[in-house]
Amino acid sequence: MTAHGQVLESSHFRLEEMADGVYAAIHIDGGAAISNAGVVDLGERTLVYDAFMAPHAAVDLRAAAEALFDRPIYAVIDSHWHYDHIWGNQAFSADTDIISTEETRRLFIATKGHGAYNEFVATAEVNLETNQVALARAEDESERRQLKMWVDFYQGVVDLKSTLRIRPPNLTFDECMILHGRDRRVELLNFENGHTESDIVLWLPEERIAFMGDLLFIGNQPYLGGGDPDSLCWILDQVSALEPRLLLSGHGPVGEADSLDVMVQYVRTLDGLARQMAEDGEPEEALAAVPVPEPFGDWLLASFFPGNLLFLYQRWLQRQASMPA
Repeated sequence: MTAHGQVLESSHFRLEEMADGVYAAIHIDGGAAISNAGVVDLGERTLVYDAFMAPHAAVDLRAAAEALFDRPIYAVIDSHWHYDHIWGNQAFSADTDIISTEETRRLFIATKGHGAYNEFVATAEVNLETNQVALARAEDESERRQLKMWVDFYQGVVDLKSTLRIRPPNLTFDECMILHGRDRRVELLNFENGHTESDIVLWLPEERIAFMGDLLFIGNQPYLGGGDPDSLCWILDQVSALEPRLLLSGHGPVGEADSLDVMVQYVRTLDGLARQMAEDGEPEEALAAVPVPEPFGDWLLASFFPGNLLFLYQRWLQRQASMPA
């Protein structure tokens, strides 16, 4: 990380200015950020939106944010409870507040000692080796691209295991929180059952910029299994109605307004495929033969596609079973 006044560089992310005093921190290949983050200058206070997966990547994020505006970080906003956005919380000072919705804080605490969580961390070395072997054998460039991402992911988990401490939020809200600064107003909007039970969109009304967390993926297959596809599309429509100029995705580059439309198209396309297969009586085994539809075929996180399709297919089967004869 270079000194204040120079170009800020990290092996985990690149900074991209979205507006005066508003920055995106975009994960870069080979780094341990894994997800994206944002930095906002209120005028006399600095906010960070999401804290990456690895604490050592979050150390660089903290240093960059402090160097940009020459002050400590006032608060970190956790968009939702998934580990690739919140494990970096511990890198911030004890004087820095961690803000989330009340539901997200509840899930933080409930997940902290969860068996699946412990197993995921415990098996990181095995998963890293499996993906490294597959990468060494892969010849197709698209497959290599996918595997490189998972190698970065599991390497990040292995590197953080010995120092990881789960730091939950200490300030919470339910529906909306508004932060007023000398230079701008920030709105924290809670949306339910989109990506997870509770997701925060950070909205800058004057700049018309939205930080979306994992409600928006760009150039990456989203994970749909933690929410409701209809709710997700409704949320994306609500954000679209705000007429955003720029959007920070949870994974992928900075997007523009049409990125919301592409995300809705993805959800509706997969949901239509799953519904047709359920209505046609196709067996679950047939899902494995379904190719990723265009224009989503070259998106990263391709391993999420089978799970997304299965989730939607089972959802339609449940709907059929609940319909009166």
